Amino acid sequence: MPTNLLLNISVKYWQDFQDTLAKVMDANIYIFDINGGSFSQFSLPVELCREVNKGRVLRDEKCISFYKSALGSLEDKDMLTCPYGIKLCAYRLGSYAQKIGFLIVTPTRLITQVGREEENIFVTKAHSIYQTINEVFKAILEKNLLGLRRLELNSIYEISRLMTSIVELDKVLDLIANSLIIIYKADLCFVGLREGDKIRIAQAKGEHSHLLTGTEWPLVQPLIEQVFSKVEPLSLSLEELRTLPGLGGVEVTPGTEIIVYPLWSALGAVGLLGIVAPVSPDDNGSKNLQIYANFAAVALANATFIRRLEREAETDFLTGFFNKRSLRNMLFTELERTMRYGTPLSIIFVDIDYFKAYNDTYGHVAGDVVLQKTAEIIKNSIRSVDIAGRYGGEEFVIILPGTEKEGAAKVAERIRKSIETYPFPYRQVTASLGIALAKNNDSADSLLERADQALYQAKRQGKNRFYLDPS
Repeated sequence: MPTNLLLNISVKYWQDFQDTLAKVMDANIYIFDINGGSFSQFSLPVELCREVNKGRVLRDEKCISFYKSALGSLEDKDMLTCPYGIKLCAYRLGSYAQKIGFLIVTPTRLITQVGREEENIFVTKAHSIYQTINEVFKAILEKNLLGLRRLELNSIYEISRLMTSIVELDKVLDLIANSLIIIYKADLCFVGLREGDKIRIAQAKGEHSHLLTGTEWPLVQPLIEQVFSKVEPLSLSLEELRTLPGLGGVEVTPGTEIIVYPLWSALGAVGLLGIVAPVSPDDNGSKNLQIYANFAAVALANATFIRRLEREAETDFLTGFFNKRSLRNMLFTELERTMRYGTPLSIIFVDIDYFKAYNDTYGHVAGDVVLQKTAEIIKNSIRSVDIAGRYGGEEFVIILPGTEKEGAAKVAERIRKSIETYPFPYRQVTASLGIALAKNNDSADSLLERADQALYQAKRQGKNRFYLDPS
């Protein structure tokens, strides 16, 4: 048996899994082998080290010496403080008889001296990470070295426990796919979510994953119909797999097992889970995968429901745009990014001219049509990185990251002209627009105020025009 058991694990696949776990738990993870050498990299940018270390070299000789000394004397687990004052949790991985390596878990933000509750939360989180990583490592190594699968169920249980406690859909998807890749050495894993009358592949990892992400499969596609005709998994041939859109050119090695699991919850079909693995699972492996699929269905159903509620709380029902509260939060974030990196940021205030008169004359239904079509025009006039929202009534705000006044003026004129020439019912509709460029001392309120004042000037000058804030 080799001295360094971690040599039996693919670092590439492990790093993806570790990074996903770090994002899910909002903590930084770093792993050393049994000799104190680095096995993996820090999963998240070490902003905390930069903050404490005043921007100097992060892993200097003092750090390396500290890690080797601390880990060399570590018996089981301990909470340590690094030379630069950062608290971290350290664990010995494996068992007394089968030593694997060491796990370091650090927070993503400073833990204050008086923040006892905050420290307890971090310790609890770190222990959960340790339990998951330790079980996954033991399962992988037992299969690699002994050809056994007994510990597989323990690792699936630990991951599933995390999975069903997460409410962010993207994190659930990442954890599902990366876990299967690392535990089963799968060539390909994909997760599809049900969206109305189709399945959209929301996450894919492994070989050919670039062909799949974002692909949509109609529920009436014969193979998809077959998948959802029962609750048991469907074993596919390569020829059957190739009938799915996006997978026509897939190649797999002979003997590869292709299994698709329908994901059912109490609310109905949530989606599907596909795994392409080089070895067919035995009876225990098949049961473990089914358990995992059941947990995945519950986790995805929960996260999808939470996302839908969040979107409804963030968006305007009539236009589908972000509402005022969400828009202000996003503007605050964009202002922070602008101040940090020195990039430009412009905003545009849009107001439909004489909207109250239109609404009073032709009715609220006609007024709603104007608002919806105006939102559609705005959406078609901006980039995917730009942010648009309904600020209230007939007012819209557009956030343009990385855009100077001249670029914002072009966008404003494009929107103004498109509204002016659109064939609205009953009569012509126009809009006035105000533009402001963020300054170093701007807050969200002050930037919005200057854009609003620019809009007021456009109104004063005759409407159906834009005005640039001169400051």
